[in-house]
Amino acid sequence: MNRFITHDKGFTLIEQLLILLVLSILLSVVVGKVPTVLESVEAKRQVNIIKQDIQLASYTAFVKKARVNVEFDDSPNISYHVINQQDARIVTTYQHKKGIIKQSTFQQTIQFNANGHPSSGGSLIFQFGRQIYKLTVYLGSGRIHVQKQ
Repeated sequence: MNRFITHDKGFTLIEQLLILLVLSILLSVVVGKVPTVLESVEAKRQVNIIKQDIQLASYTAFVKKARVNVEFDDSPNISYHVINQQDARIVTTYQHKKGIIKQSTFQQTIQFNANGHPSSGGSLIFQFGRQIYKLTVYLGSGRIHVQKQ
């Protein structure tokens, strides 16, 4: 009977504490990365919305054969209206309270002519938390390129 008692299988207290220590370290690393990943995903989503709205302005100008402007507000946050100049209708509006425009080569308006091409090229630099993106509108082709800074 003593033979079975001495061959018990299981973990000692020190082994259990080491396992808990390793698991807690791994968990703290994972939990530390979650906010930055969520912030990055949200920033990408917001920049894609802005890119799609600028493309919408270009397509609206082409389809309606009218000038369309993307007019940015004076507020420090990202806020703009896409306006059809033919009938002064607002096509879409966007406002983001946390994002800011750090720099812009456009005055306050991106204008698209009746062919859907921008009247000038330039770039906008957006910041969402610690995430910074550069959105470039190319003159002539009207292509829009987004790049993380």
